[in-house]
Amino acid sequence: MKALYSFVLLGGIVLTTNSAQAQSRARHKYSSRSASTTSFGVKAGVSQAVLDGTVNQITEYKAGLHLGAFMRYRPSNHFALQPEITYSQQGSNNTVPLGSMDIVNKTKLSYLNVPILAKVYLGDVFNIQFGPQFGLLLSGRQVGQTGYTMSSSSGTTYQTADVETTKDYKSDVALCGGLGVDLKNGLIIATRINYGLTNIDNNTQSQEARTSLGFGGLHNRVVEFSLGYAF
Repeated sequence: MKALYSFVLLGGIVLTTNSAQAQSRARHKYSSRSASTTSFGVKAGVSQAVLDGTVNQITEYKAGLHLGAFMRYRPSNHFALQPEITYSQQGSNNTVPLGSMDIVNKTKLSYLNVPILAKVYLGDVFNIQFGPQFGLLLSGRQVGQTGYTMSSSSGTTYQTADVETTKDYKSDVALCGGLGVDLKNGLIIATRINYGLTNIDNNTQSQEARTSLGFGGLHNRVVEFSLGYAF
């Protein structure tokens, strides 16, 4: 009975216009392929990162890059599981009030992030994605102004430095959420927010200041815009 029903349905499709046939076959082909395949791919993009919860300084979003690879397992038309491994530039732009002047510098953090995403498809290509992310801290640097001197003859002179600060920060666990488009030609477009849950402050003096002032922790906040290609 199911075979007869399928035959009648197929006959009805054949009797439609050529345009409708082409569209139906394209959708059927993509659905059949996406419902049973495991794909591998690469991705890269730009990000805006900031450190939330700094002490005695104002932070703003800092531009960075991210790049990596992923595996996408799509067992049905409506769901996929996508683990990734991504190198990510994070940190923040900082403004520090110091006396009558402000000094500006950058916190540059590098992470190796491993998000494990669930992707729920609304149609064939558009999807909502969410899941946990585990971030291994690779390096940290503080770059820019550290102080200044003022004189009547030369005015204000700023001291600058590039200091290795990896020991002052920690690895991270975050929650990810975003939107994506997985096109039939393999192109992938996505935007995502990474919301850090771990207090990444590992500096003893900063931790003591947080305790005495009643501050919370220091957390990563990242917005990503990426392009990828699935093979």
